[in-house]
Amino acid sequence: MQLLTVGDSFTYGEELSDINQAWPFLLGQQIDYTVTNLALPSKSNNYMLRTVIDQADNYDLIVVAWSHFARTEYADELGVYDIWPGNLGNLFTGELTYRKDLIDYVSRHHSDQYLYTQYLTNIILLQSYLTQHNKRYIMIDAFGNTKVRYLNDRLSEQIDSRYYIGWPNESMMEWTYGFPKGPCGHFLEQGHRQVAEKINEHIRNLGWVS
Repeated sequence: MQLLTVGDSFTYGEELSDINQAWPFLLGQQIDYTVTNLALPSKSNNYMLRTVIDQADNYDLIVVAWSHFARTEYADELGVYDIWPGNLGNLFTGELTYRKDLIDYVSRHHSDQYLYTQYLTNIILLQSYLTQHNKRYIMIDAFGNTKVRYLNDRLSEQIDSRYYIGWPNESMMEWTYGFPKGPCGHFLEQGHRQVAEKINEHIRNLGWVS
């Protein structure tokens, strides 16, 4: 059986001494699935949506670990690059001046409410796609996006909480509170074990594995 995971640095395993101790691989061991982890540091939710739609047919189970609602991306003739409004472009290390100008502008002039609406829309679109294609999936939240004041009731009520663990009150941050973290704030081995156990428990409660 094949497991696909997508997410940002918390799913990639940033700051772990051994990337194979990231929660996707621990989960795969627990449920006896072969794991493909396509998470990458700083990646946007649009990346996750696009990647899952492109790859879903190849997998039996998909776990999507959504990133911060404001993390987004832009593209030019040289490719796609990520922007995090409000962070003044500190995640971007490229040398192209016009990219930095755009990052600076978007960081200073953006609407969190609009970006949060886009985040909810991505969730609804992806859960609909996976349901229509008869794919088993789990969604989780890395950052606590469910607690922001921009919650849109009309969109939120369309999210299927059976397959979104912790919606609307929990994220990886709550699950790993108080656990050791690296210098950049990523939870380490104990946190990854906790996340894997949470997902494993939910999958078993759904009856997908014995």
